Amino acid sequence: MERQTLRGPECRTAGLPAQQDCSIQEKINLETRIRDGVWKLLSLSTQKDQILHAVKNLMLCNARIMAYTLELQKLEEQIANQTGRCDTNFESKARTACKGKIAISDIRIPLMWKDSDHFSNKERSQRYAIFCLFKMGAEVFDTDMVIVDKTITDICFENVTIFNEAGPDFQIKVEIYSCCTEESSITNTPKKLAKKLKTSISKATGKKVNSVLQEDDETCSSFSSAIFDAKYNLLAHTTLSLESAEDSFRTHNLSINGNEESSFWLPLYGNMCCRLVAQPACMVEDVFAGFLNQQQMIEGLISWRRLYCVLRGGKLSCFYTPEEIEAKVEPALVVSINKETRIRAMDKDKKKTIHNFSVINPVAGQAITHIFAAENREDLQKWMEAFWQHFFDLSQWKHCCEELMKIEIMSPRKPPLFLTKEATSVYHDMSIDSPIKFKSLTDLIQQKIEETNGEFLIGQHKESSPPPWATFFDGNHQVVQKKVLSPGSKQLHDGKGKKRRAPLPPSDKAPFTLKTQNNTDQLIKDNWEKTGLLVRIGTQGSNDTKGLL
Repeated sequence: MERQTLRGPECRTAGLPAQQDCSIQEKINLETRIRDGVWKLLSLSTQKDQILHAVKNLMLCNARIMAYTLELQKLEEQIANQTGRCDTNFESKARTACKGKIAISDIRIPLMWKDSDHFSNKERSQRYAIFCLFKMGAEVFDTDMVIVDKTITDICFENVTIFNEAGPDFQIKVEIYSCCTEESSITNTPKKLAKKLKTSISKATGKKVNSVLQEDDETCSSFSSAIFDAKYNLLAHTTLSLESAEDSFRTHNLSINGNEESSFWLPLYGNMCCRLVAQPACMVEDVFAGFLNQQQMIEGLISWRRLYCVLRGGKLSCFYTPEEIEAKVEPALVVSINKETRIRAMDKDKKKTIHNFSVINPVAGQAITHIFAAENREDLQKWMEAFWQHFFDLSQWKHCCEELMKIEIMSPRKPPLFLTKEATSVYHDMSIDSPIKFKSLTDLIQQKIEETNGEFLIGQHKESSPPPWATFFDGNHQVVQKKVLSPGSKQLHDGKGKKRRAPLPPSDKAPFTLKTQNNTDQLIKDNWEKTGLLVRIGTQGSNDTKGLL
């Protein structure tokens, strides 16, 4: 079979570096403009923190420009080596592994202070500004700048740095930079030097020196103080690769620069603890998907069922419809695809209309075979290519394909409980305010659903009975005032408003006389003044109410 070749503009698929060439050049121009802006900001900076951050950003811009320039040279060499002919023969095509995401987070660098420096430090200790640079190919990232003194036992960086286009052969170079933050060594150096010279030498000579320094102060004092004095130096470095990736914290060795005589030096243990996570694209994205027919044996008879199969993360997941994936329905069949799996094409006759292949997995000393059939020969070739590419990706990414490693994105953090502005007692910097948890609307709805067992969503929640006092405000009942009478003069009424027949007087008491009536009225008046009115909620009719009043 004659090889197919592409010429001229149609060969531009292999000329993709030309597009990358333009993109990298744009990035270089952007970083150059940012660098010019940082220089202008640096010339106006007078505060210590401003100068430290500006110099840090200037170093980041220079590192990125250098990385982009090297990448641009590689692409130019790649374009120059092209012969103008693009070979599309599948067998001679070199296979490349899929890309992946690399995340580095939770960096801890322990310090080894002397006991006399760490525990017996009464005066304000010397402070250092620390940050890290991560370099991989043309990508350069940095961390936040942290301030460290002799009261700090660990340098901690909470940043999560992600490289999106990493190959299995990646190498991340970690560089740790340090700078002493002494005020005398960062700001107002020319002015202090002039003042010192003016007081140490003769008055006339001192005035001349002072005037010269004042003339140059507008043009170079800020630049010289920021660049010469506020200079970051490489404190330590290390290189991380695929073997360092693990879904947990690991310790890595550091190569330390400098010694105790260096102004930027810190007593490092020589180790760095961090979490390095690798996510190959084949573990989080679909390698290939499509319909296949799967062979089944039911009561000794061969039958076929149509399934939508997805190759991803070392598994061939089979669903009845593609919609089941979005609905997060459990697959009807899951077939493992790993380094022990064997896949064989069973269609050796091109004239056959059925194009089968078998997937064989050894399980407990036995071979479990699954037979699938593609719709046509073209689909069969696509599936076979996807399987071979997946096998190659698994072999290159190694242990990172055994189980998916999760990348935890840092959420907005609350202000720390312990502030490190000054090297004072912990109790002076402790925040005693308890955190207040505010419930959102979704939390309230979720709580309501749990209380009503889901009836809140369909509007069929049970109506709770009102409290007894609620009828007092509904306007449907009469308020009855009742006089508190003595036991001897209490009158009882039935529900129809008729008076009950009075019982016979006791035999041991005198019969009713006018004097007895007067005594009874006086007793009622006294009880009324002492006990007042008792209000009760009744359901009697209006006639009954009038009778009582």
